[in-house]
Amino acid sequence: MCSAQHAAVNFGQFEWYGWIPNSPTTMRKPPPQEKGIVDLDFIMKTLPDRKCSSLVLGTAWSLSRFQENERFLGMYPDMYFTEQPVKEAIKTFCKKLDDLTDQIKSRNKTITMDYCYLSPNQIPNSVTI
Repeated sequence: MCSAQHAAVNFGQFEWYGWIPNSPTTMRKPPPQEKGIVDLDFIMKTLPDRKCSSLVLGTAWSLSRFQENERFLGMYPDMYFTEQPVKEAIKTFCKKLDDLTDQIKSRNKTITMDYCYLSPNQIPNSVTI
Protein backbone atom coordinates (compact mmCIF):
# COMPACT_ATOMS: atom_id res chain seq x y z
CA MET A 1 0.00 0.00 0.00
CA CYS A 2 2.77 2.46 0.85
CA SER A 3 4.42 2.09 -2.53
CA ALA A 4 1.09 2.68 -4.33
CA GLN A 5 0.32 5.80 -2.32
CA HIS A 6 3.86 7.05 -2.80
CA ALA A 7 3.67 6.47 -6.57
CA ALA A 8 0.34 8.30 -6.83
CA VAL A 9 1.65 11.33 -4.95
CA ASN A 10 5.31 11.39 -5.91
CA PHE A 11 5.66 10.68 -9.62
CA GLY A 12 3.22 13.34 -10.77
CA GLN A 13 4.98 16.16 -8.96
CA PHE A 14 6.66 17.59 -12.02
CA GLU A 15 3.35 17.76 -13.89
CA TRP A 16 2.04 20.07 -11.15
CA TYR A 17 5.13 21.91 -9.99
CA GLY A 18 6.63 22.20 -13.47
CA TRP A 19 4.28 25.13 -14.14
CA ILE A 20 5.24 27.60 -11.41
CA PRO A 21 1.93 29.53 -11.33
CA ASN A 22 0.21 26.20 -10.53
CA SER A 23 1.93 25.99 -7.17
CA PRO A 24 4.36 28.80 -6.40
CA THR A 25 6.59 27.87 -3.49
CA THR A 26 7.07 31.50 -2.52
CA MET A 27 5.35 34.78 -3.21
CA ARG A 28 7.48 37.92 -3.31
CA LYS A 29 4.66 40.35 -2.55
CA PRO A 30 1.86 40.23 0.01
CA PRO A 31 -1.71 39.63 -1.17
CA PRO A 32 -3.42 42.75 -2.49
CA GLN A 33 -5.55 44.62 0.04
CA GLU A 34 -7.97 46.12 -2.46
CA LYS A 35 -9.76 44.92 -5.57
CA GLY A 36 -8.88 45.93 -9.09
CA ILE A 37 -5.13 46.54 -8.66
CA VAL A 38 -3.88 43.16 -9.89
CA ASP A 39 -2.50 43.19 -13.41
CA LEU A 40 0.11 41.13 -15.24
CA ASP A 41 2.96 43.24 -13.87
CA PHE A 42 1.72 42.72 -10.29
CA ILE A 43 1.47 38.97 -10.84
CA MET A 44 4.96 38.74 -12.35
CA LYS A 45 6.44 40.69 -9.44
CA THR A 46 4.63 38.41 -6.99
CA LEU A 47 5.59 35.01 -8.42
CA PRO A 48 8.96 33.45 -7.52
CA ASP A 49 11.99 34.74 -9.40
CA ARG A 50 13.93 32.64 -11.91
CA LYS A 51 16.45 31.33 -9.38
CA CYS A 52 13.79 30.07 -6.99
CA SER A 53 11.73 28.69 -9.87
CA SER A 54 14.76 26.83 -11.23
CA LEU A 55 15.39 25.20 -7.86
CA VAL A 56 11.77 24.08 -7.62
CA LEU A 57 11.76 22.77 -11.19
CA GLY A 58 14.97 20.82 -10.65
CA THR A 59 13.77 19.33 -7.39
CA ALA A 60 10.35 18.37 -8.75
CA TRP A 61 11.88 16.87 -11.89
CA SER A 62 14.36 14.84 -9.87
CA LEU A 63 11.76 13.55 -7.43
CA SER A 64 9.39 12.59 -10.26
CA ARG A 65 11.84 10.22 -11.94
CA PHE A 66 12.21 6.50 -11.49
CA GLN A 67 15.60 5.18 -10.50
CA GLU A 68 17.70 3.54 -13.21
CA ASN A 69 17.33 0.14 -11.60
CA GLU A 70 13.75 0.64 -10.34
CA ARG A 71 11.85 -2.52 -9.50
CA PHE A 72 8.11 -2.33 -9.95
CA LEU A 73 5.30 -4.33 -8.38
CA GLY A 74 5.62 -7.97 -9.31
CA MET A 75 9.32 -7.78 -10.14
CA TYR A 76 11.22 -10.21 -7.95
CA PRO A 77 14.68 -10.77 -9.46
CA ASP A 78 15.93 -12.47 -6.29
CA MET A 79 14.12 -15.73 -5.60
CA TYR A 80 13.77 -15.77 -1.82
CA PHE A 81 11.03 -18.40 -1.89
CA THR A 82 11.53 -21.86 -3.32
CA GLU A 83 8.31 -23.52 -2.14
CA GLN A 84 5.94 -24.33 -5.00
CA PRO A 85 2.78 -22.87 -3.36
CA VAL A 86 4.58 -19.55 -2.84
CA LYS A 87 5.87 -19.54 -6.43
CA GLU A 88 2.32 -20.16 -7.66
CA ALA A 89 0.98 -17.33 -5.49
CA ILE A 90 3.60 -14.95 -6.91
CA LYS A 91 2.77 -16.08 -10.45
CA THR A 92 -0.95 -15.49 -9.83
CA PHE A 93 -0.23 -12.09 -8.30
CA CYS A 94 1.93 -11.06 -11.27
CA LYS A 95 -0.78 -12.19 -13.71
CA LYS A 96 -3.35 -10.05 -11.88
CA LEU A 97 -0.97 -7.08 -12.00
CA ASP A 98 -0.50 -7.58 -15.76
CA ASP A 99 -4.28 -7.77 -16.26
CA LEU A 100 -4.77 -4.59 -14.27
CA THR A 101 -2.05 -2.82 -16.26
CA ASP A 102 -3.82 -3.85 -19.49
CA GLN A 103 -7.17 -2.56 -18.17
CA ILE A 104 -5.63 0.80 -17.29
CA LYS A 105 -3.94 1.07 -20.71
CA SER A 106 -7.28 0.33 -22.40
CA ARG A 107 -9.10 2.90 -20.29
CA ASN A 108 -6.42 5.50 -21.02
CA LYS A 109 -7.06 5.11 -24.76
CA THR A 110 -10.57 6.50 -24.21
CA ILE A 111 -9.60 9.62 -22.27
CA THR A 112 -7.79 12.82 -23.18
CA MET A 113 -5.12 12.72 -20.51
CA ASP A 114 -3.63 9.40 -19.40
CA TYR A 115 -3.56 8.54 -15.73
CA CYS A 116 -0.80 6.03 -15.16
CA TYR A 117 0.38 6.65 -11.61
CA LEU A 118 -1.50 3.68 -10.15
CA SER A 119 -0.78 1.32 -13.01
CA PRO A 120 1.13 -1.62 -11.48
CA ASN A 121 3.93 -1.27 -14.05
CA GLN A 122 4.48 2.29 -12.73
CA ILE A 123 4.44 1.51 -8.99
CA PRO A 124 7.83 0.77 -7.45
CA ASN A 125 8.15 -2.26 -5.19
CA SER A 126 9.20 0.00 -2.33
CA VAL A 127 9.49 3.61 -1.30
CA THR A 128 13.02 4.91 -1.82
CA ILE A 129 14.27 8.46 -2.05
